[in-house]
Amino acid sequence: MKKTETQVKVVEEQLSDICSEAVDLLNITRHDKTDVSRFQWLYGANPDGAAKIWSIRDTTSGKMVGFTVGLPRRMLVTGHAKIAWNCADFSIHPQYRTLGPAIKLRRAARQGVDEGCIDFLYAHPNDRMAAVHKRVGHVPIGNMVRYARVIKSAAHFQQRFCSEVLGRAAGRIADPILATVRRETWLRLKHEMKIISPARFDERFDGLFDESAGALNVMGIRDSRYLNWRYAENPLYETHAITAAKGGKLCGYLLFVIQEGVMHIKDIFPPTDPRAAGDLVARTLDLARQRDLKSVSFSVLDGSWLLPTLKQFGFSKREDSSQMFGYARVDDPNHATILSSKCWFLTVGDRDV
Repeated sequence: MKKTETQVKVVEEQLSDICSEAVDLLNITRHDKTDVSRFQWLYGANPDGAAKIWSIRDTTSGKMVGFTVGLPRRMLVTGHAKIAWNCADFSIHPQYRTLGPAIKLRRAARQGVDEGCIDFLYAHPNDRMAAVHKRVGHVPIGNMVRYARVIKSAAHFQQRFCSEVLGRAAGRIADPILATVRRETWLRLKHEMKIISPARFDERFDGLFDESAGALNVMGIRDSRYLNWRYAENPLYETHAITAAKGGKLCGYLLFVIQEGVMHIKDIFPPTDPRAAGDLVARTLDLARQRDLKSVSFSVLDGSWLLPTLKQFGFSKREDSSQMFGYARVDDPNHATILSSKCWFLTVGDRDV
């Protein structure tokens, strides 16, 4: 029997009190299992601040049956430092999945913005939760879209010929031919390229961010402190970096992980230098081919400055996408800017983990 809205209450929790309960609930509500190391890293070690957690508890048993998290993120909004919540890990036990508890949790986060605890929030809910965000007054900002570039064409031919053997044979013939006409094959790189594996970030990345930030209206701060936490110290996967430099000076970087034969780009920075971005993408595709990977994939906010570069290198838009929502106080002078997709630079690396 499903619990009703009157049998649960929202509680603001302390991190130290709920670790095991939160991990257990995540493992009940998700296919990908998690553990304490993710909780401690993501919720407690964030250099931008400890996570804010609200739970739903059964008023009779006191049991946690749902929770959500606001992950603090230092942001630049028209050049001014702000703090936002990157909303994450919305989870409700299957027996309590009525609309009431979900709305209560979302309202708790919105109330934090209204009361001035945080400047604004953003989130990337699944399709089911998008309706809840709309219900509590969060505003759709735009769509996260995925672009991909096939490296090994065997899977395409297998589907076309309905034969695994023919698909592999066709791929062995087609891939070397396609490689000779791809942009990255004949492009003469303008930058000195270096692979840092695993990725680490030093003061050069601080300087690059400071030089590039002024051209972007809304963006998460990408200094070495944040990058080392988000990527180098991440217990979930190993991140690799490709850097582009001129005369020893860092001009840009690309971050990626490899999972199940696919290279997933997490970030490309800065988006304001097409030559550096182009060289980074070219080197990435070359590396993917050297490592015999199946494809390269990257998700960004639709309208991103990076899309022309991706398209130049043969990336095509895939069907899967998700909405991004945001909320800011109406009296915030940056209200319109924060809620406009045209003002944001956001990649999949800015999402919840």
